Amino acid sequence: MSEKSERLLEALSELNDSTIDAAAEEPPAKGKVRWKRWAALAACLAVVVTGGGLLLTQLGGSGSGSGGHDGASTFMSYAGPVFPLTLAEENDGITAAREITLDFSPWVPEWLSNEEMVSGRTWLTEEEQRDVLEQYDEWYPEGGRWQTSSDILVTDSYTLTNSSGKDQTVTVLYPFASSLSGLAQRTPALTLDGAGLETDLYIGAYSGGFEGAWGGSLSGENEGSVNLDYAESWEDYKALLAGGTYLQNALGEGPDVSGIPVTVYRFTDPYGPEADDDAGVPNPTLRVGFDLDYDETTVLGWGFHMGSYDRENGTMIQGFSIPQPGERGYGEEVYYLVVVGEDVQNMTIGGYVTGGADPDTEPLEGCGVTVERYESDLDTALREILEPYWAERIWEDEYGPTEAPVDFETYYRAFLEYLYAYGMLAPEAMERYGSGWLEGIAGDVWSVDRVCWVSAQVTIPAGGSVTLTASMAKEGSYDFYCAHTENQGVYGYDLVTTLGSTLACTAQTAVLADRGQIEIVRQNFGFDLEAGIKTVTLDPETEYYYLEVRRAEGTIPDGPPQG
Repeated sequence: MSEKSERLLEALSELNDSTIDAAAEEPPAKGKVRWKRWAALAACLAVVVTGGGLLLTQLGGSGSGSGGHDGASTFMSYAGPVFPLTLAEENDGITAAREITLDFSPWVPEWLSNEEMVSGRTWLTEEEQRDVLEQYDEWYPEGGRWQTSSDILVTDSYTLTNSSGKDQTVTVLYPFASSLSGLAQRTPALTLDGAGLETDLYIGAYSGGFEGAWGGSLSGENEGSVNLDYAESWEDYKALLAGGTYLQNALGEGPDVSGIPVTVYRFTDPYGPEADDDAGVPNPTLRVGFDLDYDETTVLGWGFHMGSYDRENGTMIQGFSIPQPGERGYGEEVYYLVVVGEDVQNMTIGGYVTGGADPDTEPLEGCGVTVERYESDLDTALREILEPYWAERIWEDEYGPTEAPVDFETYYRAFLEYLYAYGMLAPEAMERYGSGWLEGIAGDVWSVDRVCWVSAQVTIPAGGSVTLTASMAKEGSYDFYCAHTENQGVYGYDLVTTLGSTLACTAQTAVLADRGQIEIVRQNFGFDLEAGIKTVTLDPETEYYYLEVRRAEGTIPDGPPQG
């Protein structure tokens, strides 16, 4: 695919939430996309590339709309609850009264014309914009579409009271569930008495676990660790935050790998005959083979996508397709093998007509690559690999290029923590990362869910009060449409009252701003839209509250706006 085609595809494949919700009934509409929701269109299946081939795996959680927790549903895609504010240190002199508002204003339809959808995509050329507009005009002959979101706006407000006889400055921490890639949309904004606060961001580790493909491992010998197994209920977060260790790790220092020696093999400028199916050369490939002691050596790869691993005979093969003219990154790709522990021996490099590790594959003449071997440390080697990866990523929102959601150092720390928790440098590596290829970890670090915190310093006068407010867009939990569960079209939003918090709340109140957009399917708040009950007092003995809704009929107009 050409770079122009990739850019056009990117522009035309940005679906908004409401479009995917109606995908089974209407032509696909275009708008903003998030990975979790795009996954719903993959027929609830994903393809995992392993050293031995392709594996179909289940996508999303194993739950469905029924069999929930305390009356709530277990959704296939769980967005996590709204957490309460906490203090960095317990303080008996500070109490709070909490009022949380669940505002459905993002559900209110807004008309978006075809021209508006295209004009905001400033990163496209004029020709590409014309092509996209032509496609939009075909999809939306009425000149545009109604745009909605399944997000809600959460305003979580705390009246902090200082009962002591002196002013107190405290560190507040507001937790929220997000991936690194979602931070731009999910990070709460903190205000104090209406004025914005400067905040620091702390990133927690992956909040889920791992499971086997179809309930088993690749070998079939145990339950396996091929697929990501995301948290599926508030109880998973309760277990995660128990004891405070998870938060303390987030507030502490990250791993230091600068003292770990490595041997680096750097491969550049690969060459060989061009791909030619008629000549029997469908995928010109370079294979790098070597001997090693698997107990003394760990090999981390970057840019490689085929491998053969023979622990018994102490051999390994790593390979990659030789880039072809016209491909993205042609002539610029750099490939790495980072050897941790004893160096590999007897390295050989050869060309083959296609990928894979089949020993009967026909060799290919006229192939080669420049190889540089040097000694380094793990920190230097990983930075050499990951910093270009970081710099080359294109951060875009609905309106074009934007700032990265986190800086490189934050991302790098998260990468190291993940590598040592689940990768080939972990005490027990997950099957998902058994190839040693770092791209798998580099990508998952962006996408996996975690608990994060925004932190600020707040001064509360002696005997006085201040109002601290956290405002954010909150994603809804849902079931994939392809699953056809009883919760099709239902979105869930939930909160916890005390989980992970050291702050004593004297009262908690919830307010529902429904905007006339929803009907309530199930809840334990006590809201009653027909009776006009939209403000309720929360029971301090109830840890968890949930609200599950679907769009009310007739809230999306049938045609374009009049006039």
